[in-house]
Amino acid sequence: MIITKKMPYSEIKKKLKKSDRISILSCNSCARICNTGGGDNLNKLKTQLEKDGFEVCDALIVAVPCNSDMVKNERKNITGNVILCQACDAAVYNLKKDFPKKKVVPVIGSIGLGAFTEKGYISLVRKFK
Repeated sequence: MIITKKMPYSEIKKKLKKSDRISILSCNSCARICNTGGGDNLNKLKTQLEKDGFEVCDALIVAVPCNSDMVKNERKNITGNVILCQACDAAVYNLKKDFPKKKVVPVIGSIGLGAFTEKGYISLVRKFK
């Protein structure tokens, strides 16, 4: 699995304009397990953005957005001109490749490879450089 960390909300806001039409795409796999993606984090980000006056057009949970086919399946559901990505760098890559005319903004960072211990905790196996 890929271990990720959240970007501070203040940093996310700096990358946006009030005129942006925002789509949020969130990973329901590794990022959800790391508490950086999934439904709860998607809804929290959506609520914060709307409270601050941003237009959120759509908010999607994708099972495994590092799988290009799963990202392509969401093509008709991503209507914003900016995509906020709550997923690893591989998902960001897929979004940029599949939506070249949209601005893709990663809102979490990939730290490294992780594995589950016998007790169910996540352990960092290899940190990315």
